[in-house]
Amino acid sequence: MPKCTGAAGSGWFAVLPDCDAARAAAAVLGAEATNVVEHASGRPWLVGRWADGEVVVAAVGAARVAAVGLTPLTGPRLAALVREGDALGSLGRIAADGPTGSCHLLASEAGRLRSQGTASGLRRLFSARVAGVVVACDRSDVLATAIDAGLDERLVALRLMDPLIPHPLDERPLWRGISAVPAGTALLTDADGDARTRPWWQAPEPELSLAEGAERLAGALADAVAVRTADGGLISSDLSGGLDSTSLCFLAARGPARLLALTVVGADPANDDLAWARRAAAHLPDTEHLTLPTGELPPHYTGVLRAGDGVDEPALGGRVHAAFAETARRLASRGSRLHLSGEGADQIVSARPPYLHTTLRAHPRTALTHLRATLSAQRWHLLPTLRALADNRSYGRWLADTARDLSPMLALDGSPALGWQLLRPQLPPWASPDAAAAVRELLGHSALEAEPLATTRGQHEVLWSVRNGTRLVRQLTRITSQAGLPTHYPFYDDRVVEAALSVRLHERTTPFAYKPLLVRAMRQTVPAELLGRATKGEYSAEMQSGLRRRRAELAELLDQPLLATLGLVDADALRRACLSMFPPRLSPVTLEATLAVETWLRAHAGPSTTATGLGSEAAA
Repeated sequence: MPKCTGAAGSGWFAVLPDCDAARAAAAVLGAEATNVVEHASGRPWLVGRWADGEVVVAAVGAARVAAVGLTPLTGPRLAALVREGDALGSLGRIAADGPTGSCHLLASEAGRLRSQGTASGLRRLFSARVAGVVVACDRSDVLATAIDAGLDERLVALRLMDPLIPHPLDERPLWRGISAVPAGTALLTDADGDARTRPWWQAPEPELSLAEGAERLAGALADAVAVRTADGGLISSDLSGGLDSTSLCFLAARGPARLLALTVVGADPANDDLAWARRAAAHLPDTEHLTLPTGELPPHYTGVLRAGDGVDEPALGGRVHAAFAETARRLASRGSRLHLSGEGADQIVSARPPYLHTTLRAHPRTALTHLRATLSAQRWHLLPTLRALADNRSYGRWLADTARDLSPMLALDGSPALGWQLLRPQLPPWASPDAAAAVRELLGHSALEAEPLATTRGQHEVLWSVRNGTRLVRQLTRITSQAGLPTHYPFYDDRVVEAALSVRLHERTTPFAYKPLLVRAMRQTVPAELLGRATKGEYSAEMQSGLRRRRAELAELLDQPLLATLGLVDADALRRACLSMFPPRLSPVTLEATLAVETWLRAHAGPSTTATGLGSEAAA
């Protein structure tokens, strides 16, 4: 089971029912635990490994409530928010109206439990039946170890299409016998140790004007940063010079903590991050500005053979694990107690092209103006675009139809991105026919009952991209936490997400301005000259260099890939794509997703998995 390094976010916790039948489960999980919190009955409630101060517990009569993660609440303040006799119901009110932060909320009262993560999906929960009772946990691998779960090879195949796995399949753990508690949903456990789920969160309707929404976003983002600077000391933050990280730095500079701003300097001469970061730092005289050339960090794909260690699901980003860990160690050695990242802003402060499908039905004139500019910029073909705009298929129908064509899409093919998600689900060219058949089966079954995350394509796609993003950063923060420095993502705090999503799609998104919502929200905080940046640095040069420099490690990884043993990929085709001739116009993310699955299998697959292909049980 995962070890806790002492940094927040590096450990785990499990939630046990308040019944005698749970004692066997407590024995299984408690063997690896260093921390225990009891129910009022004296039975174990929370077991696990966590950092000091990471769990806040309050007693309200015979009830117990807890917040796990980042919260400004103390025990007494948490208790004051709980109604005696209604501890479970109080969690919903705390999540909706309580202080800002990012934490799990848990309650135990009269033998009944309520356990929930965040609406964004950054704080997740999983459940499994352990020794006869339902146990919740913030990590799926802990539960897998507890019940000795085997892998579901169909879901392994599905992960080959990351980051285009459609809702609700994107939240499913890869182990048999383990379920995900969907984001925005609570797990309710009864006195006998059985459980059911109930949604507690619904996305706001995008009804606010840009001006109204910007004011709300400014307040929510300021609160999200303030809760992280409140304890003083030294914190660090990315400062790429882009709108997202620059906004965080200026907000953090207001607080009681000292700020260390980090700019990672890319190898590409066209990357203008450093120039913009220096302009921003000039307006922050009390902030130390640290520049770190990528050449001083481990190259991309360093340690790729171990990239699956420490993460409970395959996740994009394995190629930068070593660089992220080294950066975290350097910042921690300077005294930083947490690090701020601007990740998440791209997902929430503007929508992606499917917003045009929604806007055309509510504001047709605006939609046509935006569409003309988008057609020119994206080089979409006109007739396919018109057909896509006229498409009124339900989410379930769309999901079922995607199973017909899982072939990879090529860049710049002129296809409009106006479906229920930015791009349709697709598999890499090296995926096997068995893998494709398994994925089609999963898509078909899911389509029978699948409901979208929102009633319109534009808002559904935003929510889907938020949950996609939190799946990635949830793993990256574990990498940095294990290196001694937790990474925080204020843009993924529920209050911040809600503020951004409440703004009309066509006002927070326009082809004529860059991130107008964030610009408007930060105009009283960030100097105007810095809000005018419309470029974004990218690091493909580092990725290509890493592929060359770590060729030997990649060759070893793919010499006898477990994915091929499971019958999910053509090993020769995968090796050619990685080591010699990558298919032209195919996104490099396609390869990264496959490598993420392969390295994760190396870390988590047991002997029985490596010897079993997509034959009988997996394809049944």
